[in-house]
Amino acid sequence: MRKKGHLDSEIIRIFLMHASVSRPELIRETGARPATLLKAIDGLKAEGLLVEPDRAGVRTGRRAPLLHLNGDYQWTLGIDFQADKIIGAIVDFKGELIDCVEKPAQRRGSPAACCEEIRDVIELLKKQNVENWHLVKGIGFADPGLVDGENGISLRAVNIPGWENVKTGKWLSTEFRLPAGMWPECLVRTHMEYRTRLAAPPESLFHISLGDGVGGGFIRQGEPFTGANNRAMEIGHVIVAPDGPLCQCGNRGCLEALAGINGIRRKVEEVIAGGVDTELTLEGFSLEKFVECSRRDKAARIIAGELCDNIGKALAVVVTLLNPSVIVLGGETAGLGEFLEREIRRVLNFSCFAGSVKGLKIEFSSLPPTATALGAALLMRDKLIA
Repeated sequence: MRKKGHLDSEIIRIFLMHASVSRPELIRETGARPATLLKAIDGLKAEGLLVEPDRAGVRTGRRAPLLHLNGDYQWTLGIDFQADKIIGAIVDFKGELIDCVEKPAQRRGSPAACCEEIRDVIELLKKQNVENWHLVKGIGFADPGLVDGENGISLRAVNIPGWENVKTGKWLSTEFRLPAGMWPECLVRTHMEYRTRLAAPPESLFHISLGDGVGGGFIRQGEPFTGANNRAMEIGHVIVAPDGPLCQCGNRGCLEALAGINGIRRKVEEVIAGGVDTELTLEGFSLEKFVECSRRDKAARIIAGELCDNIGKALAVVVTLLNPSVIVLGGETAGLGEFLEREIRRVLNFSCFAGSVKGLKIEFSSLPPTATALGAALLMRDKLIA
């Protein structure tokens, strides 16, 4: 690939976010002179990055044809490594899904066992796409814990035993002979939440994931914020109850220890042990079942109320420090719906400056389960072409 100039890079950035754009739209977006822009477009078309299927000649009529990313210019693969499963996905250059596989977690406990599961998922994708595997040019990895993205190291995932200080990036590159990049899972999902709102992009967006664990991500003016050494946005480890239960991170009273699956299960155990009349049960316990039960069971509703209050306290810190335009609630516990939103707003109105809450949008995620794997692949695509 030839060395890209500033205009080429700006054009590519626009296409990576929007996939299809017309020449007049590009002129308005970039502010470039038409002749200069058209020359840059012709160069990108010659390299194979862009295609313009509706342009048959120089004259195209009144309606400007759309330029598109060339889907087969390159593909990327994304891995979503979760506590209970692994999802792998391949996307083309346009960001469209080519293939996806999911496998449940096996017997973990060591980096070698975890890497074996990851290898199995990638090898299955390779087998299912063997004729086009040469198009795959990189692997993006969504890590469930703290990461050193610059050096490709999985530092620690508290919900996956043994997944600590693993040179994941180097292993992926060596094992599959492809460039690899890695990001925190919540950052990847936040990126995807932002992408779904590109028609009217918010000035800033904070995403909180309420599932087995609790995580967060923040994007401002299209750029993610990860902090000086990738430790930012760990909302799950904001202490909301100093005398609360021990968290897997070693502190007490973290939001994750209260609002993650282990914290909710512990409250259910206390209710059952206390002889309270309730539908709640530990048999086959899941967050989905708890959410469903909270709609009709008084004890479950009380637990849900405490849960929402703690989530609101942690989000009050976010609103005070970051003043986001939008907060997106995701994960299984977000199934509490309007009850969760109402309780969060109550806490925010009580705890924050009125100006930071006024106009704040609170929305629920509508991303599919495959979104994080897709997001890891797209971030890798963007990294390769940047």
